[in-house]
This record gives sequence, structure tokens and C-alpha cells, in this order.
Amino acid sequence: MTDRLERIRIAGFGSLADVSFEPGPITVLIGANGSGKSNLLRVLRMVSAMLSGSLQRFMAEAGGASSCLYYGAKRTKQMVLDFDLVLGGQAYRYRAQLGFAAGDRLTFVGEVVVHRAGVEAVPVEISLGEGLWESGLESASAKHPAVEVVRDWLSQMTFFHFHDTSLASALRTMSSANDDRALRSDGSNLAAFLARLAQSQTEEDQAAWRRISLLVRRIAPSIKTLCPTPIQNGNNTVRLDWIDDQDERFGVHQLSDGTLRAIALITALAQPTHLLPRLISIDEPELGLHPAAIRILAELARSISRHTQILFATQSTAFLDHFGPEEVIVVERHEGASNLARLDLQTLRSWLEDYTLSEIFNKGVIGGRP
Repeated sequence: MTDRLERIRIAGFGSLADVSFEPGPITVLIGANGSGKSNLLRVLRMVSAMLSGSLQRFMAEAGGASSCLYYGAKRTKQMVLDFDLVLGGQAYRYRAQLGFAAGDRLTFVGEVVVHRAGVEAVPVEISLGEGLWESGLESASAKHPAVEVVRDWLSQMTFFHFHDTSLASALRTMSSANDDRALRSDGSNLAAFLARLAQSQTEEDQAAWRRISLLVRRIAPSIKTLCPTPIQNGNNTVRLDWIDDQDERFGVHQLSDGTLRAIALITALAQPTHLLPRLISIDEPELGLHPAAIRILAELARSISRHTQILFATQSTAFLDHFGPEEVIVVERHEGASNLARLDLQTLRSWLEDYTLSEIFNKGVIGGRP
């Protein structure tokens, strides 16, 4: 990919005292419970909140700023986020320094965008302000083209979280027919988004609808057809029905948890290319899925990695086997701090002649185990 997120550095967030890594087209984080994988994904969610002017709401929902800082505000007064981007052959950096403030909140101690137009060009630093409660990216983007480029890219990072498949979950609710522009992170508009693809007159949307339908049938052969159905209740809503292999119609509440989650994951990854986010992050994609479904999901991720970067966090060795060792980052926690380590391909070469990656992991060769 020519346009990409080249490097992320996070300091002072959760168990991330100071870590950095370079995401590729596909990056698979693997580690034990509590190692810090989810904290990495939470940072991406926080950046999305910052871009929409909702940092303080994110902090409140997370239990306050002190609960997000590395070992609390008494030990860590600031967190730092660095995002290095390569866009159109030019280098950009977004840096946010967030300090602890009264009311258990965070304030922007510093926020800058750095732009370098070429290898030999002098970097230009644009300050977005200090002492603000919310990000200055939005207001500064109208004045500075470089800031607008960075804001636009970062706004297209998406975290999909389809863990909740209970009867009251967002995935099983009817959605507004007008809420169909992009698949929401919790899948609450899944029915409306699928209806848009099914009813669209554009070839790319129709191709995506056919692709999603085919993959769903491969994972759940009993589903003959997905049927996003408009409901005439005065609220202009859509319900996700489906027809089985006996031509009987059922509702979304009659889908198993694993099948519903698989439909949402397939939709997120098989949507039209022009709708794909710039970076997709998914926590525990293997949850509740059959091994055959995990394989299909991995193949699908591989097929779209030319168009978007994908970040998975997993504990599944079965999932690990569908990726190369160069795509894996092991996350471990030592003395309260998370550490990230790429696999040593030279060391693993002889092991891979006789064992799969999951077998090597289970033998404790590459770490990441409890």
C-alpha cells in the first residue's frame, strides 16, 4: 500500500507504558489475557472519539482519565500518541500529548501535525493549540491542508466489535433505513447497510452483496438467502430476515450467536472497496466461530489487505495459522508494562520446517502464553 499508517507509538495508556509498532497490510496481535492487546485497540477507539469531539465522553465512559493512565494519575501525568502516516509519497505525523486535569479529565497539553513533503524537505510543524478539552484537528483542518489530510485519514480508522450477540444486542435490533452510509462499529445498522447493498444499482455494491451472500452460505449452508426487510411501522426501519434451505423465513433473533457474528464480520470485510475504512481493527475475530469460518475470514482479510490495513487481536492459535510469521506481533506483560515483539524469522526458520505457527506458539517458543 502506498498510503498507509506506518508507525504507532503509545505512551502512558493503560498497560502501555511506552510501546511502538509498524502495522503492515495485516497485523495479528497475539498474547495472553491482560497482556495489553485490547489496550492497543482502545487507543484507536479513543482517537475516533477525539476526532468527533468526544474525548471527555470517552474518558467518562472508561471510568475517568486516571483509570486510563498507566498506573493512574499519581504515577503518570501524561499520555502521548504518535501516528506516522505516508500519504501520496509525503510523510505526516499526528502527535497528541494529553495531561491529567481536575475532574479526572484529560486536556490537550500539546497537539501538532508535522508535514514533510519529501525526503529532503524541511518538516513543517503545525500547532493545533494547548489547554483544550477537545482536539483542534477539526477547526484547524480548514486552515491547513496538511491537517485536513491527517484528519481525513484518521477519521477513517474503524474498530469493529461484534461480541454482544444477546437477544437485546445492537446486532439483533431493527435499524433506521436512513442509517446506511457506513457499517457502524457495533453492527447496530447491519440490516440497513445490507439493504443498501442489496438494493443498490451500482455494480460495486451489487458485487459486494453477492460476495457477502456467497460467503454467508459457505459458513452457514442452512441460510439460503439473507433478506433485509423494510418494516412498515411509521419509523422507516429495516429488519434482517433470512430464508433457510427449506424456503422458510426466519428473523434475526433465530440466528445462532456464532452465525450472526460471522455475518457481521463478513459484511465488515467484504463491503465495497470504496466504503472500506483506511484501517480496520477487530478484537477476537475467532470468538464463537467454526474453524472453517475462521479460515474464510482470514482469506477474506487477505483479499482486501491491498485496499486497507487490518489489525487483529486474538488468542486463537487456529487463527494464527492462517497468517505468516512476519505478520504476527507477540504481546506480553512484564512488571506491569506491555511489550510488543515481532517474531524473529531467522530463529523460526528451522522450526517452521517441521511445525505450524500454532504448534510453535503452543510449545512456548515465541512467548505470548500465560
